[in-house]
Amino acid sequence: MPARAPKHRPHAKPVKQHAPQARDRQAERALATNSTYWLRLRALVLAQSPLCVVCLAEGRTRAASHVDHIDADTSNNDLTNLQGLCRPCHSAKTAREDGGFGNRRARARDWTGAGTNGEGRVKS
Repeated sequence: MPARAPKHRPHAKPVKQHAPQARDRQAERALATNSTYWLRLRALVLAQSPLCVVCLAEGRTRAASHVDHIDADTSNNDLTNLQGLCRPCHSAKTAREDGGFGNRRARARDWTGAGTNGEGRVKS
């Protein structure tokens, strides 16, 4: 005979799913950020460019900790398209390009300048 009554255990709570934006962002990538190939490519880029490219251009010296796609195309993993940036510079560049981490682009950007009125604004 048991010494005490069995303990009540409520049903387990449903497991939260990841935010849809995070899953879509990973699905758009050609390489998963935790894949062996990407980790080796990242290490190679950071070894070739140990200092933040943007900070160097502005006269500061800061270590690069993030690898950035220059043309913002995550499927283009060519070494000429990758650069080392520090966290603040990478965050600022990503926010400028697509509204911040995990957010979808608000509209397609015209990087050529052909669709602008010369002031960086889109013609209407």
